[in-house]
Amino acid sequence: MNGQGGQAIADAAKPVSRTRRGGVWLLLQLFAIQELGVLIAAILIGAVFAFLSPEFLTTASAGSILASAVQFGVVGLGVTVLMIAGEFDLSVASVYSLCPLVMASLWIVHGVNVFVALAVALAFAAAIGALNGLATLLLGIPSFIITLATALFWAGVSLNLTGGYPISFFGVSPVMSWFGGAEIGSSKISVSILWLVGIAVILAAVLRLTALGNWIFASGGDGRAARAMGVPVSAVKLACFVLSSLLAAFTGIIQFGSFGSATPTQGSDLALTALVVAVVGGGSLMGGRGSIIGALLAAVVLGMSYTGLVLSGVSTTWFQSFVGFLLLFAVVINLRTAGLSAKLGVIRKS
Repeated sequence: MNGQGGQAIADAAKPVSRTRRGGVWLLLQLFAIQELGVLIAAILIGAVFAFLSPEFLTTASAGSILASAVQFGVVGLGVTVLMIAGEFDLSVASVYSLCPLVMASLWIVHGVNVFVALAVALAFAAAIGALNGLATLLLGIPSFIITLATALFWAGVSLNLTGGYPISFFGVSPVMSWFGGAEIGSSKISVSILWLVGIAVILAAVLRLTALGNWIFASGGDGRAARAMGVPVSAVKLACFVLSSLLAAFTGIIQFGSFGSATPTQGSDLALTALVVAVVGGGSLMGGRGSIIGALLAAVVLGMSYTGLVLSGVSTTWFQSFVGFLLLFAVVINLRTAGLSAKLGVIRKS
């Protein structure tokens, strides 16, 4: 009897044991997600604003959310890659406003071909990024200081380029449509979202699937060890500085295409918002860690927040306060889940 009873108990325990093992496995997989913090934030914020405003779940609202996500996301992706490489770029806000002004000035004011004007604006952005990178690497001054100085310098150039006045375009141009002036069918969603998704896919593939991606993570994680292994750390960081400036300029040009106006004071707080996108998306201020998918989700969360505040009747002047709260919330979640992952021996997926 005792033997039969023991066997019965063992048989009854098997499903429970399997269930527990399955539950533990799912929990481990959940903690392995680097973007867990921003994913939780997205669900909570979406639920709150959907409750506060029924219009939050409409197509028009989705168009507004994605338009904001493009502004935060494209520049945020460049800052994310640079942060993974262990550097910062506070000049993105100035590049964001200056390069569309360069393009608009050449094209609208001086009659230069639009494609030439676009190429000059992007080349100018690349030069700014290269200047930031070279100054950081050759002078040995932290990139935070270098890019803060160049941010102030280029902001002054933007204001003096047009005397502080915007340059507007009132005609019809395929180029303006490609960069955000058109919508996808009748969805009220700007074509600019396609640029964001395309850039995110390319950068995610580079970081995950190429040697360059490994070099970027290695350069930010431990530069000395990376150099000892033959990684061209200086060249990698220089390329990331150029990418950051290019994407900042590209974001400004997308906004120019969407609204038909380039303004010297636009995006004045974009540098800190881009850093928030990178950190909330799972990035580390110490370098060597970050996620393109997480940054993309963070940009959407910021877009949801801005649109949700408007639809809920709350003044958008509270948006910066909301961003600060979101940053703290996501960082706390990331730290807690990272700590639990370490205790459980889980390797977090980047």
